[in-house]
Amino acid sequence: MASSFLSSKRHDARFRPAPLATKLHAAWTALLWVGAGAISGLVSFAFGQSQNLMVFRQAARDLITGEDLYVLHAADYFKYSPTFALLFVPLAALPPWLCACAWGALNFGVAWAGLYGFVDDPSKRERAVLFALFGVLLATDGDQSNLLVLGLCLLAVRALSRGRGNTFAVLLALGAAIKVFPLLCALAIVLYPRKVANAARLLVAGGVLVLLPLLITSSRLLLRDYGSWRALLAWDHDNVGWSVMSMLQKGAGLSTSNTALQAVCLCALAIPLLFAVRYGADTAFKRTFVASVLVFSVLCNHRAEYATYVIFAGAVSAWWSVAKVSVARTTLVVLAFVCVGPFFTRADPSVTGFFSVLGAHRLFHPLRVLPPLMCWLWMQRDLYARFISVTVEWQKGVTLQPLSERHAP
Repeated sequence: MASSFLSSKRHDARFRPAPLATKLHAAWTALLWVGAGAISGLVSFAFGQSQNLMVFRQAARDLITGEDLYVLHAADYFKYSPTFALLFVPLAALPPWLCACAWGALNFGVAWAGLYGFVDDPSKRERAVLFALFGVLLATDGDQSNLLVLGLCLLAVRALSRGRGNTFAVLLALGAAIKVFPLLCALAIVLYPRKVANAARLLVAGGVLVLLPLLITSSRLLLRDYGSWRALLAWDHDNVGWSVMSMLQKGAGLSTSNTALQAVCLCALAIPLLFAVRYGADTAFKRTFVASVLVFSVLCNHRAEYATYVIFAGAVSAWWSVAKVSVARTTLVVLAFVCVGPFFTRADPSVTGFFSVLGAHRLFHPLRVLPPLMCWLWMQRDLYARFISVTVEWQKGVTLQPLSERHAP
């Protein structure tokens, strides 16, 4: 009777409204992120720090008028899906300065929501979002879509962990409609129940989004755009960007292909997942694995640039916040933030005046990738470490307790 009563109280506590202090913390960190996003967008627009916003606006107009999205009509090529061009149409209708403000606020706001929901422990959420903001502000370009992608991925995984398969599918498909690499987060499906059903939901959601531009364009023009997009991506594949491939090829003089290096890193990423399928996985492992996937998607992305590292900042902050407190870990993460930020290099000559520091990101040195790579290797070490004790016990003939019931090391 007593145990039933205590169990009932614990059950009710799960649905009890959050304390006022927790809500206030959430509100002020959300306002901080959204405000930072709005200001970053306006700064980027005012000083010409980046031309992505103009590229997005032009692509939205091209979709409406039936022009080929992947012909150079702006400062750079549009390298995203036709669906993204469609989704940008409402923002493109705003005046440019207001569009810049709204777009920055949207990106930062969705990223905050993803991080805040991804970190389960209320005592660690605030430090996670504040630490991530520090890294984001060092790497942001103000008008990129990377933070939106980060937030969608984290929100999708959170939905998956709560059994909301439809929400997971829609959010992850939206992320993939902006940039393809969020599909790597679909690996998390194998860590949760209803694997086949969730994979099917993702395929359906992806198919719907692929066809969504048919709302305002014809099937012939949409097929042309997808063909042009594929050709553009194939043409751009030899780029190595701010990646591990660049660090090893340009920095260490290693002569090997991008594909081979990406395959090696992908194997290192996937092996812990195989252990998890065999032995089960606790919440800490799942969170660390998703963070590792996101960092991998930056480090092994042949088109990564300094602004892509806002994804790294968010993912590594989530890992840092839920791991054991360590001076060495914190120092390494701060070093990684600083190395990809606007330091240790001269400014881009095209950016002058007081805000010339904004252009200092653009000049790349391969060794700037080394600290982020060390963070990712530490993540992998944490993932592998969870199964070392399991293997030792198995060899000794000890009856194994499911990993989901173990304490995180």
